[in-house]
Amino acid sequence: METVFYSYTIIIMLVCAGASTAMTTSYAITRNRVYFFAAIAFVLYFFDLTFIFQSEYLNHGMGIEPDDFYTVNDPLIKTVIAAGILESLWLGLLHYFGKPHAFAAVAPIAVFLTADFLIVCLMPESPLKQWCFYSSREAFLIWCIGYVAYKTATAKTPAKAALARRLRTLAIIGGALVACIVAENTFMILIWNPSAATASSILPLYISERNISENILVLVYATFALRRSMEILRLRHKDPPDHGDERQRYIAETIDSYCARHDLTKRERDVLLCIVNGEDYQNAANDLQLAVGTVKSHTHNILKKTGTSTRQELVQDFWGS
Repeated sequence: METVFYSYTIIIMLVCAGASTAMTTSYAITRNRVYFFAAIAFVLYFFDLTFIFQSEYLNHGMGIEPDDFYTVNDPLIKTVIAAGILESLWLGLLHYFGKPHAFAAVAPIAVFLTADFLIVCLMPESPLKQWCFYSSREAFLIWCIGYVAYKTATAKTPAKAALARRLRTLAIIGGALVACIVAENTFMILIWNPSAATASSILPLYISERNISENILVLVYATFALRRSMEILRLRHKDPPDHGDERQRYIAETIDSYCARHDLTKRERDVLLCIVNGEDYQNAANDLQLAVGTVKSHTHNILKKTGTSTRQELVQDFWGS
């Protein structure tokens, strides 16, 4: 049993490390902050798992007392790490849909921290306290999934709707697995009453701080992250594909959602298309039948809206979107 749980945890940690590295690489190539926040989330979950190893190592494979099975160990550290993971997910989600407002960025995590503080300080040690402590994480995840549903339902343009629909698969899988996480926590903490033989074994040591459904959720999201990183590397961000059909297909599939994300106007979209195709100011002005100064003005507005400083950085951001 010890070998199985050891190997199981090591595999998850390696996947998290790989996903974090892949997202860091993607961010270095594209400067897309969504990948930056994803990298932070995966590396923090990696460290979260190290505390499980620490707990098991310090117990030297010995069983734990029945009362300790329902104890929230190291609540401060766990709250800080969980807050880091959840806030990274939330910030990544906000940046995916556009530049977030400061209040929207910090309000949900402030509620989460307040809830955990009240649970730890005011509730007596009991199975219910442990259930509430861990369920606050799932409440935050439900909030994130609900936000995706809200953005999908309130999309005012086809481009914004398409942008939201890109997350539909992740949201559906996430919703199903979050339900499984809550069900697993409910059974293991509130319903399951281990026999004396089971309670005296080492099994409670290995399942007291693990949630299999949560691990599956992380593995699924890590798989999506690794696949996305491979797509970015395949596109060779700094040197986009030379094959005309592949290049133009990617531009056609991406430009509308990119413009919707940054609230670019129709004319700014036309200028962006020229920039992505490698045209200078004069050629863009000729194609669009505009003055060179007008093209430069639109380019300045595009750079400002996308948070980039140069045309090259803008192209990099587009190819990484």
